Amino acid sequence: MEATPLELEGLDPAIVRGLLDLGYRELLPVQKACLKPLLDGRSISVRSRTGTGKTAAFGIPLLQSMDPARAGVDLMVLAPTRELAAQVARDLAAIGRHRHLRVAGAWGGASLPEQTRALREGAQIVVGTPGRMLDLVERKVLHLGQTTRAVLDEADEMLSMGFIEDVTRLLSACRSLRQLVILSASLDPATESLIASFASDIVRVDLSTDGLSVEEIDNVCYEIGDDLPRTHYLLYALAAHRPSSAIVFVNTRTDASLVATVMAREGYSAEMLSGALAQRERERVMQGIREGRLRFLVATDIAARGIDISHLSHVFNYNLPEDPAVYLHRVGRTGRVGRKGTAVSLLTARDLRTRSEIERRFRVAFRRLAFPPPAEMVKERIMAHIESLLSSAEAAICDGFAEEARVILGHPRAEQIVAFLLKRNAERVHDEQRSPDNRPSPEPRRGPPRRRRRR
Repeated sequence: MEATPLELEGLDPAIVRGLLDLGYRELLPVQKACLKPLLDGRSISVRSRTGTGKTAAFGIPLLQSMDPARAGVDLMVLAPTRELAAQVARDLAAIGRHRHLRVAGAWGGASLPEQTRALREGAQIVVGTPGRMLDLVERKVLHLGQTTRAVLDEADEMLSMGFIEDVTRLLSACRSLRQLVILSASLDPATESLIASFASDIVRVDLSTDGLSVEEIDNVCYEIGDDLPRTHYLLYALAAHRPSSAIVFVNTRTDASLVATVMAREGYSAEMLSGALAQRERERVMQGIREGRLRFLVATDIAARGIDISHLSHVFNYNLPEDPAVYLHRVGRTGRVGRKGTAVSLLTARDLRTRSEIERRFRVAFRRLAFPPPAEMVKERIMAHIESLLSSAEAAICDGFAEEARVILGHPRAEQIVAFLLKRNAERVHDEQRSPDNRPSPEPRRGPPRRRRRR
């Protein structure tokens, strides 16, 4: 029997089985680049944008090198958010399942007794957020003295969120550390400082992270004026590009609420994701988009940190981020793992300097498009609304209303009747979005700043 591409890489058959379970048929570029250095026991820093297969890039060689019979935590993986940590834990569990390697999670919002039990039952791998991980160390539940390998996933995001002290303490607790993996979209001074402190002889893998491949992501921008509300331009862009699923990035919670409400009124299956949401609501929203029941997220950058959704076709920038480097993280949510993606940005005059900096620093080639006259924009919106209604109608049982529809269409005031029904439908969708079950929690009171802990 002819060997598969994975088997030709010389991987442990048990690891190959785990990769097949995850849907891999061959290694991706970042995984090939990391394989030999990590199997040789070297420390490595990887500059590669979000969604290029980085979890498997470190998971394959590290899990192949681990001893399933060894007791205690041998690999610590830190991630900036609980969502990313949970995704990494699931992937590592799948990769290591047939080697009988056990994974424990350590993040806030989940059951502390369950996490404690998993560690005490002999997990060799622990994946979590810095705050909860340090909490478990201080409770003497998590012991890192014999941990030889550590991974910092999305290190630049993690350090920018204020976790540098926690990360440093956790790495220092790994007294037997001999292999460090740092994964990042960019290497800032804080990340370089960690490398200098814990991994002086490090292999650097740079997969063109200072630029975005046009083959993967189509970076589109529209210059807009103040003659129409920004939401009108967004609705036209949605109608013109017709995404199957997308994240709409905004810069404030106020805009998140506004955009989600407007999109829902237009018939889009959209919900807001912001720091105001309780954890249970956040998990409900994330589960909805992962399962395909929800097609659109409207999110701030903080709320979207660590989101890992493989099937997003588009990212929309309702506003450009204040920090040009954040653009990489936003658009990296589409065009993932070899798929094509589109990033659409709305720019005002004050955004033009930011666009120029993104082009210069990250070699992003924006495709500049112009909005049509207002009358044509309205027509596009109407067509998109009709398609949305037809999509909902196909999933509903409407046979009992067919005769009534024919009577309405023959009525001399049919336009007025249909307009009223459309208005009532939009109000119903809006009311459902704002029902107690879907309404975001009140924004927390602003108190004195505290050091970030327990995520």
